[in-house]
Amino acid sequence: MLVVAHPDAPPGVLREVRAGAEEQGVPTALLPDERSAADPAARRGAADSRLQVGVGVGADGTVVVRHALVPHPVLTLPADAGAAGQRQAGADAARIVAGGALRAGEQRSL
Repeated sequence: MLVVAHPDAPPGVLREVRAGAEEQGVPTALLPDERSAADPAARRGAADSRLQVGVGVGADGTVVVRHALVPHPVLTLPADAGAAGQRQAGADAARIVAGGALRAGEQRSL
């Protein structure tokens, strides 16, 4: 799964998002993108990923999860969500890859 992040994205957010995905058995690759906010970064990740799921992390720590076949973000997490929410966003992104149910339920924004 591709995590596309602004170079100024908080390292702790990146660590938690990636750890959440990897705990679900889905490896991540990190792509820097200095031009994008979280949503366009997630869109790029979903488009470029063979798994069709991308996570975007903005410079402020906002996290967006997108699937290439869905027109809107699957999940949006504000910058101040905290480590547990960030890890859950990564886990939910991995669950999309695996075809599992999201722990965040039907919510698109946490």
